[in-house]
Amino acid sequence: MRHLLRADSWCWQLWPARCAAAIGTSPDWPGPARTSQRGSGVPRSAGARSEGVHPVPVRRQRRTRGRPARQDGDFRRLWAGDAVSQLGSQITLFALPYTAVTALHASADQVGLLQALYTLPFLLVPLPAGVWLERRARRPVLILTSLLGAALVLSVPVADAFGSLGLAHLYAIALLGGAGTVLSDIAKVSLVPQLVGADRLASANSKLNVGLAVGGTAGPGLAGWLTALVGASNALVLDALSYLWCALLTGRLRHREPPPPAGQPARDLPREVKEGLRTVFATPSVRAIALHAALNNAGVQILNVTLVIHLVRDRGYGSAAYGLVLVCGGVGAVLGTVAAPRLIRTLGYGKAMLGALAVSVNAYWILPVVDGSRTVVVASFALALAVTSAGTGVGGVVSVTVRQLLTPPALHARMNASYRMITFGTIPLGALLGGLLVERAGARETLWIVPLVLTAAVLPLAQRAVRSLGTTPARTEPELLEVHR
Repeated sequence: MRHLLRADSWCWQLWPARCAAAIGTSPDWPGPARTSQRGSGVPRSAGARSEGVHPVPVRRQRRTRGRPARQDGDFRRLWAGDAVSQLGSQITLFALPYTAVTALHASADQVGLLQALYTLPFLLVPLPAGVWLERRARRPVLILTSLLGAALVLSVPVADAFGSLGLAHLYAIALLGGAGTVLSDIAKVSLVPQLVGADRLASANSKLNVGLAVGGTAGPGLAGWLTALVGASNALVLDALSYLWCALLTGRLRHREPPPPAGQPARDLPREVKEGLRTVFATPSVRAIALHAALNNAGVQILNVTLVIHLVRDRGYGSAAYGLVLVCGGVGAVLGTVAAPRLIRTLGYGKAMLGALAVSVNAYWILPVVDGSRTVVVASFALALAVTSAGTGVGGVVSVTVRQLLTPPALHARMNASYRMITFGTIPLGALLGGLLVERAGARETLWIVPLVLTAAVLPLAQRAVRSLGTTPARTEPELLEVHR
């Protein structure tokens, strides 16, 4: 039950998800190849100089992209395991809060607390986890976290069968599942740039995010059907099986990471933690994207708490209508994620992300305005989530790829841990705030706050450091030295 979030892909819905790393080249990958500006016909702007960005003509980039990521046997295995796991995680995403609201009669405050407890480890665990993972093989960590996730999810139907299921049980699962999510996410994202060539990072990240988005499309509908058929808690058995499938395929990867070099100096945890944080804050574009993600995640959590209360409790629409809204959000996420590589090649990383989010965020204003029949309300909410999720799908691919390209590979685990702490640390606050607002002001009134917060989240992306990111961003040597100081 790692699935309460994702700031790098179709942001989340009540619970996140991500389960895959790509496979390909060498752990000693030195970063993207420096592209000469001589004869390219593309002048370097002031923004490009500040970020070390080398805009490369689209035609030239296409000739050097190399073999598609899906042709790698290890990548296909991990991708297949991840796709099934994402589908299963959507059942947990749907079933846990739905069980809390319907079977355990949880209030808005209690639903907010459930989500906050899951996301609390995203604030407390990332930095020590990132330092610990620097000298650990990622593959065994991914297998172990998948097995633990299966055990946690299975405990819900078992407890329900014995009549002992309660909110305290769900709270404990949320807290432990959140800690497992932090560890597995950092391990997976840190593997991607080591195992996939720089020219294929955007494509690989897009494919992984498509698995998440497809799961978000089919999962809610499947979860709603299973919930009606066997009950919400029993539906979680399928997610447990998806965890086991992911662990099985991860165990079949042929790639093995090299052991850490002998004679390494003793660990200096404060210094290593500071290096990870400095890697994020010393890179202007990564810093701006992190600020955007932090605000966006808080706003999405307010929406997640409000959405289930507004549609299920206040309007009494039930699981089918609620699932349909989430399905349409998944469709938008698929379209945005699939379109991301082409938009990046055409517009560059910065303009693709800023443009997609600046346009799609306006659809959130539909939510508090719409009223009328059941059909009108459900259709309007579904359209709004489809449009906004499409923008988030583009932003997710850009976000993860840019920080992989613009930060030193040796610091990726600590960098990703620091990024997770900054961007995911706002999620428990957003969940708690969402519950308080809904309980005190009402769900309909809280829907007016959501577009204000999510529009404000787009503003950091308007900085030149982000706008100037071209089709092949690369760090300059002085910038790398600055990060290591």
